[in-house]
Amino acid sequence: MAVDRKELKALLSKIDANLSSPGTICLIGSGATILLGQVSRQTDEIDVWTRASRVAMDDLRQASETAGLGFDPKEEFPPLPYVQIVHPGIVQVPGWDADKREWMGEPEREVWKGERLTVTVPPPSVLVASKLVRGDDRDFEDCLWLMAAHGLDAPAVLEAVKALPRHPRRKATDNLEILGMMRPD
Repeated sequence: MAVDRKELKALLSKIDANLSSPGTICLIGSGATILLGQVSRQTDEIDVWTRASRVAMDDLRQASETAGLGFDPKEEFPPLPYVQIVHPGIVQVPGWDADKREWMGEPEREVWKGERLTVTVPPPSVLVASKLVRGDDRDFEDCLWLMAAHGLDAPAVLEAVKALPRHPRRKATDNLEILGMMRPD
């Protein structure tokens, strides 16, 4: 069951209503692009980037499950939709400075706020860099949308790509070249 912007906000409201204490989650992936305005996008998962989130995970688990969402499933075909807790590893999100609570010199972007839950996202350039690491067809579509909607050019994205570790940086750089060939001029 893929959710759109309206349904995503409704799910966040349900999580908010069930949290016992205030918390902030940082969304990456399609949930972030949806909240940044990508109207046509839908998703089955709400990807929470742990490094930039400040929430008690047990509280988030309880609130998510009470809201009818799966939480950090490990099975191959989880019930949909679900909250996915994302740690550094396969997924790379560059440029987070936990001490300053900012992304490559930019402050956290608040995109949704309830009574207890606040939702932030990385800057669009960071989201593009992260999506370029995996670089599947849907990621390229998201990158093109993010760049057009937020006025990003290749040099702005390259700055975020440079903040990635060496191996993912190489892959993202190669995919940025491919993305350049896909962009309409």
